[in-house]
Amino acid sequence: MDGEFPEISFPTPCRSPRRAGCGAGLFFIDELSTPKVADAIWEQLLESGHKVPGHVAAGDLALYAWLTDPRILQSLHTELAASKPRRFEKSYGKRPAWPDTSAERLVALEDALNDWFDSLNKGRGVQVMVYRRAGTVSFHLRHGELLKRDCALRNNGMTRRIVYRPERYDFADYTPGEGELRIHAETRREKTIYRKLVGKFCFDDEHFFLLDDGRDRFTLEPIREYGRDALVCGDVDGLEWARLKELHTMLPGRKDYREVFKSGHCLFDDWENHGKRFGEESVFTRATFQIRVTGLPRPRSLTVCTPNVTIYDRSSSLERLFTQWLKNRQFSK
Repeated sequence: MDGEFPEISFPTPCRSPRRAGCGAGLFFIDELSTPKVADAIWEQLLESGHKVPGHVAAGDLALYAWLTDPRILQSLHTELAASKPRRFEKSYGKRPAWPDTSAERLVALEDALNDWFDSLNKGRGVQVMVYRRAGTVSFHLRHGELLKRDCALRNNGMTRRIVYRPERYDFADYTPGEGELRIHAETRREKTIYRKLVGKFCFDDEHFFLLDDGRDRFTLEPIREYGRDALVCGDVDGLEWARLKELHTMLPGRKDYREVFKSGHCLFDDWENHGKRFGEESVFTRATFQIRVTGLPRPRSLTVCTPNVTIYDRSSSLERLFTQWLKNRQFSK
């Protein structure tokens, strides 16, 4: 085998102002050393004008990218994290507008978020990354959590305590054409500060985004009104079929009492065989659909929670398809 593959010449590490330490480098390289991500790393290196080595393993390519430009792995890791299914809370701008995401504005946004998180004992080190794709501006926000104490086992079998600050990524997707901001964060206070500071530094108005503009964005009444026809996909190119897997209901004035219906295949099949179990007065609050997307190996899940929440894989292609399907089926107002 000797001499069959060329020897890899690794570059001298770049001196990016955002370059992280050795520990972070090992983390990113380990997370992204997969054949699936290798293709994306390859494309990013070529688009950035860097020399791309040939005949290398996925781990070697990740290491090469980190030494060449750490931002490539940082951005890819953030994109992968953002594509996981998440619960997004929606708010709406006073008017459709494009945000100002210049470097100066983002630095000011990071400084303000640093002060806010530091005041909550979550440290500094906030990083805001912005991506534009398919008519959407995505803010990826990295920040620290409260300190965490844990136990670690030494090689000699002894236990020692370690203290560290976990890292977390939050996300905010803004659609300028609709003035809609979708935020994923752990706490309500974080969602509030993101709305306020993104409005302040990107729109010159800290009250630009309104959590409630008086309108409900989603309804599940088509399930009651149209039955199985509410699952039609033929008018959305790229979707093959949809099934209703789960439905949550409640009674008016009885918020303490809820019913949940689940099916291994489709609830409409169960209802046709055994009859509907919900009453005419039942209010539909949450529904989960399983949808087959052309070209994907498995069906994807879409959850709608009235009045303003959707949960699904946050990729640009799925967002476009699901948004169109919800509108066509009148789940989206």
